[in-house]
Amino acid sequence: MKRNDRKGWLLEAAAFVAVAVLAFAGGLLVGDLGASPTTKTVYVSASESEGEEAATPEPSSEAAEGEAAAEGGEAGGAQVFASAGCGSCHTMAAAGSTGTTGPNLDESLAPDDNTAGIEEMIVHPNTEVVEGYPPNVMPQTYGETLSAAEIHDLSEYLVASTPAKP
Repeated sequence: MKRNDRKGWLLEAAAFVAVAVLAFAGGLLVGDLGASPTTKTVYVSASESEGEEAATPEPSSEAAEGEAAAEGGEAGGAQVFASAGCGSCHTMAAAGSTGTTGPNLDESLAPDDNTAGIEEMIVHPNTEVVEGYPPNVMPQTYGETLSAAEIHDLSEYLVASTPAKP
């Protein structure tokens, strides 16, 4: 049966809007129930018959990164080179990187470049700009985003892996 009165239509429209709002709000609430604000690493061990190695959980990738950084020196420097994205702009054989935005570190670091000099180049890259490259290409923020130890480890890694000498 067709309704022609305005009151009936308004009542139906209001009921429809109320149901839609309740369904939307309910969907938001139910959707959030499954979300977890924290993540946990769960280690699953195999039965004892599978050997000793099953009883020792493998460290997560975050733990491995922390251990490499704790080692310092060249190993830590290689980790910093990779995690800071240096290889996306610089070519360096030891790192297997082929970036071309910045200079080739195998060619541009000279035997007279030492650890302290390279640290300065990282923290203040416009102080000494390689010929053929414009200033302000290398980020100016590495002195803020990397710790002093990370910068030192990265510098040691570059000295050991290029023609630069300590």
